[in-house]
Amino acid sequence: MFAFLVRFILFMVAISVVRSVVMAVQRMFSGAKPPLTARASNPQTRPAQGATMLQQDPVCGTYVAIDSSLKRIVHGKVVHFCSNECRDKYAG
Repeated sequence: MFAFLVRFILFMVAISVVRSVVMAVQRMFSGAKPPLTARASNPQTRPAQGATMLQQDPVCGTYVAIDSSLKRIVHGKVVHFCSNECRDKYAG
């Protein structure tokens, strides 16, 4: 019984390894894009057209679109705010 269980586990491991190798070879020859995690670390990738960059408001923590945020330059750095109230409260 124990020998059967060991053989079954080894068989399952072998199937998993063969499946992984076959899928890697298929991806290599099909020219598929790498997984999202590999693409996200590439510094040359750009956001999709129409995508909006977000910045966090330092006062309330709300994420606000850069295009529609209220901006203030503090120590040479642009700080983005969601409202006039948050901009006025910022002590920066």
